[in-house]
Amino acid sequence: MLTGIFTPADCAACKLCCNFRKCSAWETPSLEDELIYLLQEEAVPLYKRADGSTTFYLHFCTDSEIETANCPMLNPDAGCTLPRELRPFECRIWPLRLMKRGSSLVLGLYKNCPALKGDTFERLKQYATGDLLQELLHYAQRHPKSVRELDDAYTIIWQDDSKF
Repeated sequence: MLTGIFTPADCAACKLCCNFRKCSAWETPSLEDELIYLLQEEAVPLYKRADGSTTFYLHFCTDSEIETANCPMLNPDAGCTLPRELRPFECRIWPLRLMKRGSSLVLGLYKNCPALKGDTFERLKQYATGDLLQELLHYAQRHPKSVRELDDAYTIIWQDDSKF
């Protein structure tokens, strides 16, 4: 989805969005029903959250002071093992995130993404608030549990003040 902005090498060099600390495990993506079915067929461990959404189960390594876990679909050498079109929507739009600010829907851009270098921030902002915006809004309406609470690590690049 964002392949016109980021190269596979940009993402493969980092994998920040595929690695979680125990304190940020809530950031795992909300999975769509079609993907849940496919992952169950492959015996990928899934977890049902209190809000009713389903995500990956993370196995935390306690070898260091900070407990961390990779996404179970991450091959550390090759990247995500899922075909691009089957990856969770939240993964396909990273470092963008749909969030709620009160009753408003906002689109944030994770300001610490290592791939945001040079003019990439502006190019991504322009694409996200232009050609991609209708797809993002449609997804938010169909999958409201994927819309996260506001997080200060994101720069707000678009806001809709109508009630979400």
